[in-house]
Parts: sequence; structure tokens; C-alpha cells
Amino acid sequence: MKIIIVDDERLGVRQFQMEAESVIGTEIAGAFTNPEEALEYARENPVEAAFLDIEMPVMNGLVLAQKLREIIPGIVIIFVTGYEQYAMDAFRIKADFYLTKPYDRKDIAEAIERARLLSVRLKKRVYLRTFGKFDMFVDGQVVFFANNKAKELLALCVDRRGGSLTIWEAVDKLWEGREYDDRVKNLYRKAIMNLRQTFAEHGLADVFSNNRGECSIDCRKVDCDYYRLLEGDETARRAWMLTKEYMGEYSWAEETQAVLLSL
Repeated sequence: MKIIIVDDERLGVRQFQMEAESVIGTEIAGAFTNPEEALEYARENPVEAAFLDIEMPVMNGLVLAQKLREIIPGIVIIFVTGYEQYAMDAFRIKADFYLTKPYDRKDIAEAIERARLLSVRLKKRVYLRTFGKFDMFVDGQVVFFANNKAKELLALCVDRRGGSLTIWEAVDKLWEGREYDDRVKNLYRKAIMNLRQTFAEHGLADVFSNNRGECSIDCRKVDCDYYRLLEGDETARRAWMLTKEYMGEYSWAEETQAVLLSL
């Protein structure tokens, strides 16, 4: 993993370098005391994670993190600070983790491992947001669905967490109260076709599949706040606590929302 370190104190940079260099699979791509130099490096070189001090003159770590994200949207940001109160500021700009000083080699090793796992997750092109309203993002851009039922069908597949969804189950949720006849089956097929076309247009045909009246998504190929929460991810837990709403536009999602509220 290629990381950079930014701290206005040379001693802090040296100490972090010494501890981080012993972590297997870690490459310190750059160590900087000047945030501007770090930005210049990031514009020209691949960087997977940045460890940033927060209290720095000229440009503090919070501003630097925002600028790094503009250059490398998928970069993992980890703050290194001696001030616990900065933690909330860190999470507000969507920092991924933070270390408090003083730290030791074990702390750094754990932070780098977390950064490595997050980096793998961030490289997934599809992000499914379920807290609040449901949306799908590809490469950071929201995806528009011409067919609203196609979008809802995808949401239902997301709720199944990779499990198969039968045509009968989909019709029961998406066209509640409608007779299960040829007309409603055609509506289902149109939704399926729209979903397949949408994923194919983004070069993601392997994410969504349907066969013999069943459809599903491959959970291994997407990132999702709901899945992260179930895995015990702290950032996802904080996001859930802020909204406490799960796919709010769909009445069938209330059952899962009740389960999440009970956690």
C-alpha cells in the first residue's frame, strides 16, 4: 500500500516513518512537512492512503484532506492528532479513521491494515446508499433510472443481501395488490431489462443477474452502507445514527428498518 505522511513537525514525520516502515506491505511514497508539497505529489503520483496531522500552519489537516479527496476521490484519509476533540471534525469531512498521539507500532500497524481494507472497498465502482433514500452511485456519480420500478427492484435485491428474489416475491412487493397476470409479468420483465441495460452501460454486467424467474446482485462487487453496518463498521454506524431511516421511500423496507433500530 502506497501511503504519504504529512506533519509540520519533522520529528513527528520521522517517528511515524520509523514505525510504519516495519509494517509488511507498506510503501511510504512520501513524507512531507509542507501540505502544499504533499498536494503537488498527489497530483502526479498514485497514493492510496494519507496520514495527516491536523494542527498545521498555513493549511490544517482538515483542509488538506478535502483537497486530497478532490485530487484522488478514493484516497483513504487517516488523521494523526493529539486532540480527541478533532475526531468529530474528522468524521464530518468523511475521514476514514484517526490515531491519537501518543501512538506505538501496534497502533500504526492496525491503522495501516484498516487503510488497506478500506482501500480495497473504495476501489469497488458501485456504491449503494440505503440510509435515508435509496440511490446507486457508479464511480462517485449518482445513476439515473428511467424506470422507477427497476430502481425499486434493485433496492429489493440489495435488501436481500445477495439472496435470490423470485418474480412472485418481486411482484408482491413492487405491484402490491395487482393481480399476478401477464400484464404485471411484463412490467417485471421491463424492469429487469432496464436494470440489465443500466449495469451493462456502465460496464458492470456481472453485478446484477437474472435467471429462470429469479434475480440477485453480487454483494462482493458492491459497497453498501447497510452491509457495512452489519459488518460492524464504525463509520456506517455513525451514518445510521444520524438518519435512522432505511430506504425511506419504500414501505416494504420498514421491516428491515425495524431490525436496524433494534440493534
